[in-house]
Amino acid sequence: MQEIDVISKILYETGSIKIGKFLLASGKYSSIYVDMRKMLGNVDGFKRIGNLLSQKVNEIKKVDNIDVIIGVATGGIPWASVTSYLINLPMAYVRQQKGHGLNNQIEGADVVNKHGLIIDDVSTTGESLINSAKTVRENKGIVNYSLVIVDRGQGSIENLRKENINLHYLFTLKQILESLLKQNIINDNTFNNIINELYG
Repeated sequence: MQEIDVISKILYETGSIKIGKFLLASGKYSSIYVDMRKMLGNVDGFKRIGNLLSQKVNEIKKVDNIDVIIGVATGGIPWASVTSYLINLPMAYVRQQKGHGLNNQIEGADVVNKHGLIIDDVSTTGESLINSAKTVRENKGIVNYSLVIVDRGQGSIENLRKENINLHYLFTLKQILESLLKQNIINDNTFNNIINELYG
């Protein structure tokens, strides 16, 4: 069984992928919702995805310099944490200012003059990644790369490219749906309805 089939099945069984009607962070409605936080409770799935993210970062490191892994609060933080641990790089994360304490926007590793790779769980339009990259750049960090587990394929690659950021991903949502269909976990009608809604 291919890795995408294993992970797609775990995503469905853990409720990390839900079918219904959902309002996304982008403001759009969708018949499918990807909630990677559910995957944190599945040890096998968490380890598999952590290893795949680490492999992807190591591939990027072969062609360009990466000094620090940067998580997007809150969904990207656990994935940035396991990735930074596995590839032995320092980690930071971007958060909203709280208005008290040190009021930092970036916690963890120093990003000044560092080449950062931003990790989030899911991308739709890329807005969260772009906002995080802007914050890192405002704090004198360098951002040319981002990485997500699932790209929904709804404009994020193009929007990030406009900001001179390359988006890498483990899987597209379409690939996951195709895998679920192949395994008879979802039927043709469900598959076609979602594909038409997202990409029709």
